[in-house]
Amino acid sequence: MIRHGRAVIEIPFDSEELAKMIRSALNPETDSAPSDRARAEVSVRDSILVIEISAGDMASLRAAMNSYIAWVSASLDTIDAVLGQNP
Repeated sequence: MIRHGRAVIEIPFDSEELAKMIRSALNPETDSAPSDRARAEVSVRDSILVIEISAGDMASLRAAMNSYIAWVSASLDTIDAVLGQNP
Protein backbone atom coordinates (compact mmCIF):
# COMPACT_ATOMS: atom_id res chain seq x y z
CA MET A 1 0.00 0.00 0.00
CA ILE A 2 1.33 3.45 -0.93
CA ARG A 3 1.56 5.63 2.15
CA HIS A 4 2.77 8.90 0.64
CA GLY A 5 2.85 10.65 -2.68
CA ARG A 6 4.28 13.51 -4.66
CA ALA A 7 3.03 15.29 -7.76
CA VAL A 8 4.31 18.08 -9.95
CA ILE A 9 1.79 20.05 -11.99
CA GLU A 10 3.18 22.29 -14.74
CA ILE A 11 0.79 24.73 -16.38
CA PRO A 12 2.07 26.77 -19.34
CA PHE A 13 0.78 30.32 -19.79
CA ASP A 14 1.08 32.82 -22.63
CA SER A 15 3.30 35.07 -20.51
CA GLU A 16 5.51 35.01 -17.45
CA GLU A 17 3.48 37.95 -16.10
CA LEU A 18 0.28 35.87 -16.07
CA ALA A 19 2.04 32.91 -14.44
CA LYS A 20 3.34 35.25 -11.71
CA MET A 21 -0.14 36.70 -11.18
CA ILE A 22 -1.52 33.21 -10.62
CA ARG A 23 1.37 32.35 -8.29
CA SER A 24 0.58 35.46 -6.25
CA ALA A 25 -3.07 34.45 -6.07
CA LEU A 26 -2.07 31.02 -4.74
CA ASN A 27 0.34 32.36 -2.10
CA PRO A 28 -2.28 32.56 0.69
CA GLU A 29 -3.11 28.90 0.12
CA THR A 30 0.51 27.77 0.30
CA ASP A 31 1.39 30.06 3.22
CA SER A 32 -1.40 28.84 5.48
CA ALA A 33 -2.44 25.35 4.44
CA PRO A 34 -5.61 24.23 6.24
CA SER A 35 -4.14 20.79 6.89
CA ASP A 36 -0.72 19.33 7.56
CA ARG A 37 -1.59 16.27 5.45
CA ALA A 38 -0.28 17.93 2.27
CA ARG A 39 2.33 20.57 1.48
CA ALA A 40 2.72 22.57 -1.70
CA GLU A 41 5.28 24.87 -3.26
CA VAL A 42 4.37 27.12 -6.15
CA SER A 43 6.94 28.68 -8.45
CA VAL A 44 7.27 30.16 -11.92
CA ARG A 45 9.79 28.99 -14.50
CA ASP A 46 9.70 31.26 -17.55
CA SER A 47 5.97 31.29 -18.35
CA ILE A 48 5.22 27.96 -16.64
CA LEU A 49 3.48 27.77 -13.28
CA VAL A 50 4.96 24.85 -11.30
CA ILE A 51 3.01 23.38 -8.40
CA GLU A 52 4.84 20.73 -6.35
CA ILE A 53 2.68 18.83 -3.89
CA SER A 54 3.68 16.20 -1.37
CA ALA A 55 1.28 14.37 0.92
CA GLY A 56 1.25 11.66 3.53
CA ASP A 57 -1.34 9.60 1.66
CA MET A 58 -2.81 9.34 -1.81
CA ALA A 59 -6.24 10.68 -0.82
CA SER A 60 -4.62 13.85 0.53
CA LEU A 61 -2.48 14.17 -2.59
CA ARG A 62 -5.53 13.87 -4.84
CA ALA A 63 -7.47 16.41 -2.76
CA ALA A 64 -4.59 18.90 -2.82
CA MET A 65 -4.13 18.49 -6.59
CA ASN A 66 -7.84 19.07 -7.18
CA SER A 67 -7.80 22.13 -4.92
CA TYR A 68 -4.82 23.76 -6.63
CA ILE A 69 -6.23 23.11 -10.10
CA ALA A 70 -9.57 24.63 -9.01
CA TRP A 71 -7.79 27.68 -7.50
CA VAL A 72 -5.83 28.22 -10.72
CA SER A 73 -9.06 28.02 -12.73
CA ALA A 74 -10.85 30.45 -10.38
CA SER A 75 -7.90 32.86 -10.55
CA LEU A 76 -7.95 32.80 -14.35
CA ASP A 77 -11.70 33.41 -14.36
CA THR A 78 -11.24 36.37 -12.02
CA ILE A 79 -8.43 37.88 -14.08
CA ASP A 80 -10.54 37.45 -17.22
CA ALA A 81 -13.55 39.12 -15.57
CA VAL A 82 -11.49 42.07 -14.33
CA LEU A 83 -9.35 42.62 -17.42
CA GLY A 84 -11.77 41.38 -20.05
CA GLN A 85 -9.15 38.93 -21.34
CA ASN A 86 -6.03 37.15 -20.16
CA PRO A 87 -2.99 39.48 -20.28
